[in-house]
Amino acid sequence: MPASHGERLVIVVEDDDSVREMLCELFQSIGFRVTGCSNGRDGLQAVKELHPSVLTLDLHMPGMDGVEVLDHLTDDVSTAALPVVVVSAYAPDRRVRFCDQVKAIVSKPFDVDDLCAKVCLAAGI
Repeated sequence: MPASHGERLVIVVEDDDSVREMLCELFQSIGFRVTGCSNGRDGLQAVKELHPSVLTLDLHMPGMDGVEVLDHLTDDVSTAALPVVVVSAYAPDRRVRFCDQVKAIVSKPFDVDDLCAKVCLAAGI
């Protein structure tokens, strides 16, 4: 079901199960509805079906990585304005750093309060 006007939905795209579960619990604890996806393809599908307020995105994943997800998002007019917070242990390349959709880049390991603040800001809260 798509997010209604007053709801805030975050989609967490992260291939590490324990990190994904922790992020989902974290965002739920601060009032978000959350959907977790273990790969880029599932993340893109969830974005198109659920219309989230913000997407958190790991960069290094098997199959479709985070850079490919960003490429698909920016190429589709229906998802080109979706704010993205990159959460990655790896330094993003130039294409990621200068992508208009990327509102913040958070390095793993991350500070929980900093990550929450950046996700809330990206979601317009």
